Amino acid sequence: MRPSAHDTVVRSISGRPELRHHVTQVQEWRIERAMDAEGFVLSITGPDGASQSFFVATADAGDIGEVLRRQAVWVDHREQ
Repeated sequence: MRPSAHDTVVRSISGRPELRHHVTQVQEWRIERAMDAEGFVLSITGPDGASQSFFVATADAGDIGEVLRRQAVWVDHREQ
């Protein structure tokens, strides 16, 4: 069975394929501007109500945006 694209991403980032079993759906997300900082706070809540917040630096935000844009293009091409 071929791994899903999501599993491949988790493996490539972590180097540990067993981590893909710990992935959960995002129920809610929120972005807040951080005061006096070059970035923002990303808060994510899962379906069980557990929440985690992360500071995302401006450079990392650009990288994340680029990955999401590439994924959107890949999905568009695949659906055509």
